[in-house]
Amino acid sequence: MQFLNRDFYNSNNILGYINSSIQALINMNTVILSRKEYMLFFYIKEDFTANYFSLYTADIDLECLGFSVLQRNTRHSIEAFLDLVNLSHDSDYLSVMEHCADRNKQYNSKYHSILRGSCNIPKKYKIATQMYNENIPRDLLTISSKTNNYTHPNVFVDILNYNDYDKKLEILRNLLSANLYTLTSAYKLILKIFNNNMTPILTCPTCPFPNPYFKNCSQCFLNEEARFQNLIKNALITYTNPFQNPYYQ
Repeated sequence: MQFLNRDFYNSNNILGYINSSIQALINMNTVILSRKEYMLFFYIKEDFTANYFSLYTADIDLECLGFSVLQRNTRHSIEAFLDLVNLSHDSDYLSVMEHCADRNKQYNSKYHSILRGSCNIPKKYKIATQMYNENIPRDLLTISSKTNNYTHPNVFVDILNYNDYDKKLEILRNLLSANLYTLTSAYKLILKIFNNNMTPILTCPTCPFPNPYFKNCSQCFLNEEARFQNLIKNALITYTNPFQNPYYQ
């Protein structure tokens, strides 16, 4: 049996850090809760959380559909991230989002050269990279294209065999990397939009910076991000059954 490495679920992790940091930001400015940018960030964090905990008890050996839950959620997260990037550049982009929600509504004409009457993830990516010169990995487009097969109950997807270890782990690494990228990049955008790129100061009980005058919360964020990336790359799985792990009890 293969499971996601238990080290992903340490009490100090990237998700817990971002949750605490965003809550501190909201405590300083509750207006954030009513903003569309925050709603997009919340979607991304919700997708990450759902994926994260759906893997806790998932036996990778028994996975046969290519992690369909992660596929659906990751596509949703990528689109929300591109919307957040574009909206952070220009409030007129809200018209594009309104058009996607209701095709009877017209988007601002400045986007017509790219959208040309239709709206999808590749076109939102073009707006971000061509109109706003954002440097976003093209891998997101590749992953979102593959996840299209999972937006509906598609019974024609390739079935993975019990022994397709390498294929399963490659899919899982790519999906987790995409989720980490959208979550951490969205978090940075929220700081830029609402807090002048400043990281809120937290009062974590396990803070490695005991002197309150020299707290470096941004470094803790970078450390947790790097730790998560390292686990994805170098220590993805474990053979420890989660039902035998005290964390699960």
